[in-house]
Amino acid sequence: MTRTLILTSPPMRGEDVLRAQRILQNRGYFVGALDGVFGEVTARACSEAKWKLGYKEKNVKPSYGKYLEEFLAGFRKPTPAMRYRAAQRNKKKTLGEQAVDIARQYIGVKEEPAGSNRVMFSEWYGIIGPWCAMFQTFVWVKAGSKAWERAQRWAYCPFLLADARSPDNPNVTIISRSQVKSGDVVLFDWNDDGTADHVGLCTGPVDPNGNFSTIEGNVDDGVVAAKVRNVGDVIGFVRVLR
Repeated sequence: MTRTLILTSPPMRGEDVLRAQRILQNRGYFVGALDGVFGEVTARACSEAKWKLGYKEKNVKPSYGKYLEEFLAGFRKPTPAMRYRAAQRNKKKTLGEQAVDIARQYIGVKEEPAGSNRVMFSEWYGIIGPWCAMFQTFVWVKAGSKAWERAQRWAYCPFLLADARSPDNPNVTIISRSQVKSGDVVLFDWNDDGTADHVGLCTGPVDPNGNFSTIEGNVDDGVVAAKVRNVGDVIGFVRVLR
């Protein structure tokens, strides 16, 4: 490596970026077009790689340099401390816990330009439009869920709610507020008209005041963000079964 790759505007381009993408792809961290552009997708893949390799949390940054390449290529071996951290992080987690871990990696990703609905999640799904449910689909597919499917389900919140309410659906089901835990999905009805308008991923249970934390896509003018919500706006909580 002759330079460290970081997020810039305009983004870094070149054969070294393409090389980084190939190495990240070979190790299962990068999913996307090998285009030689160091954008959000490639940067997030670097952060994920560092996390799973056992980097200290303060060093898990969206950049690619000499040391990361040597670890990924096998030329540099992780230290005992790195191996310990990696083992702790890679312990078997529930599907919902894995989804939350993945969603956290994308906090701060935003549309470009603002108001366009053009973001990595809508482009991945294949529809340029309101993308809160497409973000959830991206996260759950990446976590390995059988319920969610790229370009099939779900891009539209009312369809997710209908499927969860169906007694014949083996993949998702409605749960009560008292059952909510980290990794459950929440659907909101802002207008109180019986239609699901928005979706998020719960990162904890509902507290005695009806508040709970989430990670949501397409909020705050087109950003992935952590939020605190209240059950007064909820039309349904959903558990992903597989």
